[in-house]
Amino acid sequence: MPRFGVNQDFVWTKDEQIPGLIQAMKEAGVQAARLPIRWTTVEPEHGKWDFRKVDRVIRALRDSHIELLPILMSVPPWASGVNPAEVKGFPDTFPAKRVEDWQEYVRQVVMHYHKEIRYWEIWNEENGEDFYKPLPNAGEYVGILKAAHDTIRTIDPKAKVVLGGLQMNGIIPNPWSPIKVENFLQKIYDAGGKPYFDVVNIHPYVLATKEQGPAYAAKLVRDTVLVMEKNGDRQKPLWITETGLGTGNGVTEQIQAEHLTGIYEEMAKIPQVKAIYWFLLRDMDKSVCGGEDSMGLISTTGRRKPAFAAFVKVAKK
Repeated sequence: MPRFGVNQDFVWTKDEQIPGLIQAMKEAGVQAARLPIRWTTVEPEHGKWDFRKVDRVIRALRDSHIELLPILMSVPPWASGVNPAEVKGFPDTFPAKRVEDWQEYVRQVVMHYHKEIRYWEIWNEENGEDFYKPLPNAGEYVGILKAAHDTIRTIDPKAKVVLGGLQMNGIIPNPWSPIKVENFLQKIYDAGGKPYFDVVNIHPYVLATKEQGPAYAAKLVRDTVLVMEKNGDRQKPLWITETGLGTGNGVTEQIQAEHLTGIYEEMAKIPQVKAIYWFLLRDMDKSVCGGEDSMGLISTTGRRKPAFAAFVKVAKK
């Protein structure tokens, strides 16, 4: 099971940039890459499937012996019935009107890649208004999760289903969001979601301050473990498929590197944590939700930042 992963959206990366990024991953000791296989990308129009770009990405990662954690997400307008022009934020975060369309998307993707992919993550940050519209709904999400789980297991009984990464620890609300959603992991359990995922998954972002920092991130994770135990899920692994720190506002690249080291040291003390995916491999040209433009291990020009050296050190321990 990969412990050292990174996030990098290779499907939205220019083809000519991919070899250099994969080489950087190999140098850093990265074992796995997390990226979306967007429904909007592979079936932009109903019944018209196009896997060419995803095929190229998966082939390149496979040839470099880097495991892939795909996220199944991003509902096209034809399936949600949403007019993108009328949506504030991401228009592909509304659920499909018909669960049968969602199941067919899952079936097509898993049939196409099940010989190469073992783990499937279902949605992303479904407890946040940015990624689940119009508002997060645990009962609705469990329906989406169950439909995906059952479809995946029909095709590949040995596949593992990863819960969509929950903002923060799935308990406290996202402090950077105006929409405050609490105790979402417990609500998933209450809605009957327990049988439909093999891996619990959270995104504990914290600031590099005396009040927060890696020790606070570890507290958030331990609180998640308590919820798992309360619901009889002590045996399931806990993955952190996003955590990171942007630079600026007093956070230097050296502080970012120290934060990364501290996060890995603290998480190593928690037995349930089996994988950590740093966000991000490479800086973005511009921020999407806030801070992503400077969260990378490498810059947009390919310069290895101090966080890159810190990742190498923890990955090779």
